[in-house]
Amino acid sequence: MRRRRNTESYSRKKKYVDPRPFFIIVCEGKVTEVDYFKSFPYYQNLGGVSSCGYIYSHAPIYIEPEAGQHEQVVHRACRIYAELNKKYGSILPKEVWCIFDCDNDVKRLNNAIQLAKAKGFNYIYSIQCFELWYLLHFQMLTTAINKREYDKRISKNLGINYSHGTIGMYKLLENFQRNAICNARQLWEQKSRIDELQSDPITNVFQLVEALNDAYRKLNR
Repeated sequence: MRRRRNTESYSRKKKYVDPRPFFIIVCEGKVTEVDYFKSFPYYQNLGGVSSCGYIYSHAPIYIEPEAGQHEQVVHRACRIYAELNKKYGSILPKEVWCIFDCDNDVKRLNNAIQLAKAKGFNYIYSIQCFELWYLLHFQMLTTAINKREYDKRISKNLGINYSHGTIGMYKLLENFQRNAICNARQLWEQKSRIDELQSDPITNVFQLVEALNDAYRKLNR
């Protein structure tokens, strides 16, 4: 009598790989930034199968909310970086992204930026607030406006009653993202030429957005 073949011997063993790039995002906010960056396709594929059939050993993005303000964000990022390096290993400083808001205290913002640079971390900031990034999806802004005006203009453009902490913004803004990247980059370059990268309004959120988009494109390839 012929022995029955064990079909399990034909099954491939699971091969686990570390996600690359890996993003450690540490931010001041509790809801706004966290909800937005968790909505990116690269985050939504966490723990999924790579294009080569490998299984990711852990999520490709780690987000730490409520990290304090300015330098506190960098200090928290250092702790998270050390903990995840111990847990996963082989994490590079350039995979850490510190996100700041700045209403008026530019001195503390600069201190935080210098501290992040010294650690080799990326730094992302918006003056006055993260909502500037949202507004740039619809219009270029080169002069300062009242902080409450951001909510009004975002509400008008989207046809919703926006307030700080409104969730689901990624999907609402997705079709206008390319416009926001162009406006934010143009604003950044204009301010850079006159050495006013800490003047209101300014944001470099587009740098993290492009990095996340590029990571997702590479994942699909």
